[in-house]
Amino acid sequence: MLSFQVRNLLLDPSLQIPVDAVWNQESIATAGDEIKCLEPWRIQGRICNVGGAVLEFSGTVDTQIAMTCDRCMKPVMVPLHIVIEQRFAKDQASDASDQEEWDILPIENDRIDLDETILHEVQLGVPMKVLCKEECKGLCPICGQDLNEGQCECEDDHIDPRWEALKGLFSE
Repeated sequence: MLSFQVRNLLLDPSLQIPVDAVWNQESIATAGDEIKCLEPWRIQGRICNVGGAVLEFSGTVDTQIAMTCDRCMKPVMVPLHIVIEQRFAKDQASDASDQEEWDILPIENDRIDLDETILHEVQLGVPMKVLCKEECKGLCPICGQDLNEGQCECEDDHIDPRWEALKGLFSE
């Protein structure tokens, strides 16, 4: 749990709190999928006072996840490097103009909790689609042969039934 006492930082803006942690997370839930984490998350950054009762966590999360190629269904290791900037405020109504640019979270009992912020940002950083290689040919839609490993024996003259009516247009 990444929770920090920030009372001194609120009183003395020249102070900073360094963040250097390892978070063991087995999987990430995204859009109904469970994505396996292959290594612990490495979290590095700092918490600093950016004005009055407003603190900012600036940092990065580095890890590696296991996904499936969207064309050939082979496992793919995907490195993640997530940049996080999150502000926290003791009194969220103190600077309404700044809230338009930042999603400001509350400082409760002179503590900030980074767990939810980090988890949310990592979930957003997971790519929606991933390929094992840029030139991946995928699977044959008829027999399921991995076309990266060789051509299949399926006939390639199959016409999509939605375009069948146009077939006779240029026959004359």
